[in-house]
Amino acid sequence: MNKIKLDRILVKNNRVDYYFSLNGKIQKYFNEKNNMFLEYNYDLSDIPESILAIPFVSNVIPLVWLTDTTLTVDQLDKSFFYCLTKVKQAYQRMFNKFEFKGDIKVNKIVNNQYVPEREAASLFSGGLDALTTFIRIKDKKPLLITEYGWHEDNIKYSEVWEADKKHVISFAEGHGLENILIQSNYGTFIKAKEVDADFSRKLGDTWWHGLHHSLAIISSAIPIAFKIKVKCLYIASSNSPAYPVACASDPTVDNEIRFGTGEVYHDGYELSRQDKVKVVTDYYSSNKEVINIRVCFKNEDNCCKCEKCLRTIFGILAEGQNPRDFGFEVPGDFSEYVKVALNNEVKFFTDTFIRMYWKVIQNRMRENSNYIKYSDILNWFLNYDFEGQRRKSLLKYRVTNFFPILKRKFSIRLRKILS
Repeated sequence: MNKIKLDRILVKNNRVDYYFSLNGKIQKYFNEKNNMFLEYNYDLSDIPESILAIPFVSNVIPLVWLTDTTLTVDQLDKSFFYCLTKVKQAYQRMFNKFEFKGDIKVNKIVNNQYVPEREAASLFSGGLDALTTFIRIKDKKPLLITEYGWHEDNIKYSEVWEADKKHVISFAEGHGLENILIQSNYGTFIKAKEVDADFSRKLGDTWWHGLHHSLAIISSAIPIAFKIKVKCLYIASSNSPAYPVACASDPTVDNEIRFGTGEVYHDGYELSRQDKVKVVTDYYSSNKEVINIRVCFKNEDNCCKCEKCLRTIFGILAEGQNPRDFGFEVPGDFSEYVKVALNNEVKFFTDTFIRMYWKVIQNRMRENSNYIKYSDILNWFLNYDFEGQRRKSLLKYRVTNFFPILKRKFSIRLRKILS
């Protein structure tokens, strides 16, 4: 039988380490050290163990349900413990072809009620979604929470994290707000590739996207939200009901999460991504404020050539604005650059992305054509055939990279045979 036991929570100043033991086949999904950690720019020593346990439970509970495992912890917050049933039900509805099992056993359930002293905290990356939520709740003077969860055994210098910190600290200072900064290994202490190998086909989604990331991100903020007595923790939406997709970050999941007296709100779900582009560009252009939208979360700056960068660039263009005014340093001839970049990247576009994002941008640019800053882009983009261009690009890619692709497939097959 699969078992996970949280053996010890060790707090030292602003860092908390979780040490756990494993029994059964579930051991294959974890790195050898059986340790998860979180480090904050706040002291943690006065936070109850029942609250500190929430991030660990949140990170492993989807795996518990996938693998029919029993998770044992000594103490857990009452509000959070009882919300888990609803979170599990939400996952079950989302992935209705797979039965979620497993259970959690808690020796002591603790009632951690408090009188809220701060109205809002917001998970803040500086990206389009987060900026939209900030604009919508800025009058609440939210605490801005930024996280980096990709450390491994310990914290190591990351240029990406340093760039993120610089950006969000500058943003907060400019608005008279306070930053909460969190570093962790929550993205690496579970072997996502191993989980995906066993479950992604059955679920139709990956571990990180479908089950893990939202609970990891939200729960890491909970100890500080509790310490500062926050009423509501906001997380910006990534999707919209116009194009429903299975995703760990969904209002049916996030809005069920509770801790102490605090709650979580999944903000902006009613808005499409293009709606959000309009919210952000309208706000900053009308206020004459300079803003850099952070899109490349694994790069120091926006690369201006990946799908997400290009999607945002074209979205800004469709609203009649100049992407260079929003942190996209596109070199050379703008129209020619984005056309070459799009033709190069389109081979990686999924049908869902084309439908959810790119066709919407095309339609918006068509209806807003009189206001487009780079009118020469209209000559080719309005009738750009995404599916046709994807086929051409894929064929060219496969012909050009035939032998490297063959070698990679052979290596993957060989590893599977040997394992």
